[in-house]
Amino acid sequence: MSAASPALAGSMAGRLLLADAAGLPPPPFPSLVGSEPGSFAEATITARLPAILASMLSDIRADAAERGWTSGPEAAQVEAALAELAALRQSLLEDAPLPQLTCAPDSPAQTVELLAAANAAVALAAARQAAGQQAQPGGGAAAARPSWLGLPWLLVECYMYAAIHAALQRQPLLAAYDPFGRQKAAGWAKSAAAAADVAAEAEALLAALHASSSATTPSASSTSAAPSAQETSGPQRARPQHEAAARAAALGGVLCALWGNKADLSLLVSADGLSAEDLAGPSGAQASGPSGGGEAEGGPARVIVDDSAAVWGRMAHLRAGTAGPSGLGPGGARVDLVLDNSGLELFADLCLADLLLEAGVASHVVLHGKAIPWFVSDTLAGDLGALLDSCEAQEAPGKVPPGAWEPVRRLAARWRGHLAAGRWSWRAHAFWTTPAPFAWMAHVAPDLYDGLSGSALVILKGDLNYRKLTHDCRWPHTTPFAESLQGFRPAPLVALRTLKADVVAGLAPGQSAALSAADPHWLVNGRWGMVQAAL
Repeated sequence: MSAASPALAGSMAGRLLLADAAGLPPPPFPSLVGSEPGSFAEATITARLPAILASMLSDIRADAAERGWTSGPEAAQVEAALAELAALRQSLLEDAPLPQLTCAPDSPAQTVELLAAANAAVALAAARQAAGQQAQPGGGAAAARPSWLGLPWLLVECYMYAAIHAALQRQPLLAAYDPFGRQKAAGWAKSAAAAADVAAEAEALLAALHASSSATTPSASSTSAAPSAQETSGPQRARPQHEAAARAAALGGVLCALWGNKADLSLLVSADGLSAEDLAGPSGAQASGPSGGGEAEGGPARVIVDDSAAVWGRMAHLRAGTAGPSGLGPGGARVDLVLDNSGLELFADLCLADLLLEAGVASHVVLHGKAIPWFVSDTLAGDLGALLDSCEAQEAPGKVPPGAWEPVRRLAARWRGHLAAGRWSWRAHAFWTTPAPFAWMAHVAPDLYDGLSGSALVILKGDLNYRKLTHDCRWPHTTPFAESLQGFRPAPLVALRTLKADVVAGLAPGQSAALSAADPHWLVNGRWGMVQAAL
């Protein structure tokens, strides 16, 4: 690659363009690409992504009609965006080369940086392919077309969402518009009953946690599930002394967050595809399967790699204040939670964040979300606010009895308190919306890497984060997880993921074959989970 232009110097894009000079490694095994016949990547790029764009175009038209954007300059802006997005979809259907993204002259600095980073990632991948530096499916390093099917799947899917953002930013009316908002709202409404079930379980864990505490709080009784946010807002809140209750709460939260990852609108194309199976973790007879060893607290054998015992070991040290200096400040331990989907998964993630506070594992949780609409349902700051508003409403968004919704309302009030008191905070770094693997973060986004280095534990949610964590390539399945990280280790970390892409590391010998025999689609159907740690 040629040197970065002076305008890009010091930016994420400029650092990506200097990747070769910086020694940033390509994936050591073939990337997942759409040019591989019969692959999940091919099906995604040729069918699922065009369907997502078609659904989005319909939703934009519906939103425009509801909001009165049907005449005059407003209608002209909507039509201009629709035309650009329809052309994007057509280029995907034709497997065209990916053009450089452009932005309006008055675009925000973050938009300029995001689009420049997407362009740089495409240029880097195309140059490496042309130079034969990147392994291709089937062996060898033959050059491939720099097109939707020729470039790595993760790269082109990230590019698509960056292109959507560019098209909307070009129209002032749509600059702050979420084209997936309608799908998110519909998905949350369909998952309301599941959220009520999760809330009841979380309150039961909280009640057991506080009942086991040696310090009595006004609501820590058998008749009250958990103290309110106001009752636990002081800097010296009593922490439960019973290790078993803290362990059950923390690992119960881990499992809750793990199976919340099943509901992913970017895989379902639209919320209409959500089913009861998509909204629940496995249980009972369906929970049997080729497990990778020990199971998470109360967890089923569908957790195929389960490092929960080691994760609790780290958490126990944080509770005791014996984890060493990393992430420990005057107020206790900081945990960073890198979010994935909004809606039900976000609700489950907030349950985890709450339980970690109340179990004494963390005194501060940093929630990392996305800055722009991303992969349909990824969490934006607005999604967090909308979720809390919906949870606090008198009526559930779906068909949930009023009494069953009360635990949801109580939890939302607690969570408002955590945000107001600074126990929770929100961040949305632009790096999360680039195609760059996490192994490159220290070079491409050193400020983010340095920030994560101050954490006592980083929890990465979902399949997209896992793919970027492992450079989205075909690692031999028995590759040690730590090796697949290619040196990424800002702090002790754990990945919680249900499998929805055919990249995985850290399995035991023979486990992959056993899983394939039990479920031929285990890598991509979201029915199998992983609690995988590098501590």
